[in-house]
Amino acid sequence: MNLKKLIKIAVTVVVIVILGYLIYDNFYLIANKLEYVYTKYLQPDIKQNLTDNEYRKNENYEYVKINTDTTIKSKEDAKNAIYTFLDAGWGEYMVKCDPDYLTCTDDMKEMVENNTYLTDISNFVHPYNTFDRVNTTFTSAGKVTLKKKARYTDEQIKKINETVDKIYEENYDENKSLTENIKTFHDYIINNTKYDTDNVTGNTDINSSSAYGVLIEGVGICSGYTDAMQLFLEKMGVKNYRISSDTHVWNLAYVDGKWLHLDLTWDDPITYDGTQSLSHDYFLIPTTTLENLSKNEHEFDKNIYIEAK
Repeated sequence: MNLKKLIKIAVTVVVIVILGYLIYDNFYLIANKLEYVYTKYLQPDIKQNLTDNEYRKNENYEYVKINTDTTIKSKEDAKNAIYTFLDAGWGEYMVKCDPDYLTCTDDMKEMVENNTYLTDISNFVHPYNTFDRVNTTFTSAGKVTLKKKARYTDEQIKKINETVDKIYEENYDENKSLTENIKTFHDYIINNTKYDTDNVTGNTDINSSSAYGVLIEGVGICSGYTDAMQLFLEKMGVKNYRISSDTHVWNLAYVDGKWLHLDLTWDDPITYDGTQSLSHDYFLIPTTTLENLSKNEHEFDKNIYIEAK
């Protein structure tokens, strides 16, 4: 073997040894880079073992729609991914940012950290699938994982459901119209609930901001009244969602081909002597009537709650 061949072999061996050493010494860095490239550019839709809970509504609205693709390509996709995650009742949900959507992780982080934004989205889901807190984790490759702490505990849901079933069985009348039956449960909630004036200042140990406070403890504020009414609307198969202003929340229900407002809190006014009072001023009324009655308190974003225009 001549000298040239020996030198060529020696150089090849040295190069292989150096490359091998570099690969070995930087194994995790190279592996992470390969994973990054695969995840960001090559990986198909993320496959997950997700089980919907029984309270999933699976409804599309003008503002939010069910997302069937885990690859997020726009801000609209990001919003719908959050809605889908909440609506289905999942505890965890993973999505992937499309490489061309450069602000994806920044947009999702901004959305999740904005409690008002999340609440507006959550208003379209079943009360039991709303959130107490939503957290996110991000990877450099564009994977986003959403995690939720539920607003209602399993124990609360069990007790509320038992109470709702009992009230429904005792009061629903199949011979009455839908409007009459809605009125029955509207009146029942108001007649059996006292507005929690202490909750305005935060000095309360009662769950008055939820359906548990209204239906179990007999005390509530607007969010509690609204959740409780929604449970009966859901039980009657009425398409509905919660609608809110900066300071208030109430129900919007689709009855007889029209979207109508239903505000139990304002139909249960606080009296000076503490006696119970019941009215129907805010019972299944159109937006024009609502605004004529109290525009400021019920001033909602018509770009979000589009059905109520």
